[in-house]
Amino acid sequence: MIKGMEFSGIASGIKPSGLDLGLVFFREETNVLALYTSNKVKAAHILYDKKLDRKPVRAILVNSGNANACTGKEGVNDIKNIGEHLSKLLKINPDEILFASTGVIGVRIPVDTIKGALSASVKNLKETHVENFAKAIMTTDTSQKLIKETFKGEKTYTVIGAAKGSGMINPNFATMLAFVFTDYPVSPDTIRRTFRQAAQESFEKITVDGECSTNDTVMLFTKKGNEDLSGLEGFKKTLSSVMKGLAMMVVRDGEGATKIAHIIVEGAKKKDIAEKIARRISISPLTKTAFFGNDPNWGRIICAAGDAGVPVDQSKVDITLQGEQIVKNGLEVPFDEKKLKKLMDTKEISVIVNLNNGKASFDIYTTDLTYDYIKINASYRS
Repeated sequence: MIKGMEFSGIASGIKPSGLDLGLVFFREETNVLALYTSNKVKAAHILYDKKLDRKPVRAILVNSGNANACTGKEGVNDIKNIGEHLSKLLKINPDEILFASTGVIGVRIPVDTIKGALSASVKNLKETHVENFAKAIMTTDTSQKLIKETFKGEKTYTVIGAAKGSGMINPNFATMLAFVFTDYPVSPDTIRRTFRQAAQESFEKITVDGECSTNDTVMLFTKKGNEDLSGLEGFKKTLSSVMKGLAMMVVRDGEGATKIAHIIVEGAKKKDIAEKIARRISISPLTKTAFFGNDPNWGRIICAAGDAGVPVDQSKVDITLQGEQIVKNGLEVPFDEKKLKKLMDTKEISVIVNLNNGKASFDIYTTDLTYDYIKINASYRS
C-alpha cells in the first residue's frame, strides 16, 4: 500500500468475463517516466500519452481485451472521449490522465461500455486494491504479476510493480504493460538514466516468441516534492529488483511454456556481437522446441549462433548445457545423452556459448516452444 495512490480493477464488459478495466488515481500530482515499444506501428494510447510527456499526472486508466491499435485517428479520439468523462468523475483535468491498452489489434475500443463503467471504477478506488488492478490488466496471463519491496532513506519507502505479459514477448519489450509506483520523492531527471538501465537489464532481456508488440509500455510513477537523496541508492537497487522480478514473472508465464532457458554468450570481442548471438538463439524455433523435448541437440544452438549476422569462428566455439560441456572448439564432446536428457527435464535450463574471442558477454531468458503456444495463438481472436 502506498499512501495517496488508489487502485481499482473491475469487470466493465470489454471481455466476456473477468476484470478488464484498471484505474490508478493519485491524490497529488505525480511524476512519470515512460518507455514504449520500438515497433514502428504504435497503439493509440502511446500516440496519445507521448503528447503528455514530462508532465505530472493524476491518473492512469488501463484496459485489457482490446489493444486499440491500428484504429487510426478514431482510436486516439476515443481515448480523448473517455478521458473527458473520467476527468469529471475524478475532478481533474483531462490532460492529467494517461492510458494503456492490451488485447486484440485492429478493433476500436468500446467507448460507451468503458464510459458506462467508469463510475463503478472510481467508486472501487482504494489504496489496498492494487491486486484488483493487477488482475484487470491481464490477457492470456495465467496469474497476476505483482511485487512489493521497501527501502530506507529519510524514512521507509515502498515500491510496487504490476505487470502483464505472456505472449508476443521480445526484448524490445513485449505485449507487455508494466507499471511501477513509489512514494519516494525524486525528480524524473535524477532517475531517467537509472530507469532506462533497469529496463535494459530486465524487460529487454526476456523473450517468449520473438514478436514485438504495438502496445509495449513501461511506466514509473514517483512522488513529486523535495528529493530525498539519502535514499537514492536504495531506490535504484529496489527499482532494479522489482523490474527484474516482474520480467522473470512474464517469461515464466510465457504462453504454453513448460520451462525457461537462460542463454549466456561469452568470450565475444564486443558486447554487440554477444547480444546478437544470444538473441538469435533465444528466438530460434528449432532451439526452443529442442528445449521442450529435452533434446540436447547442440547443432540447433550453433546453427542459430552462426546465423546472427555477426562474425563467428566455429573452430573456437564451446557449448555447455546444464553444466555439461558438449562442444569444444566447434566439435562434439562425447556425452551421455540419457543423462543430459534427464538434466534438461526441469523448469530451468542453462546454455553457455563461449566464442573464445574476447571478454564481452550478454545473457537473455527465453522459453521453450510447445503445442499449447500454438493452440493459444491459433485462436487468439475467438
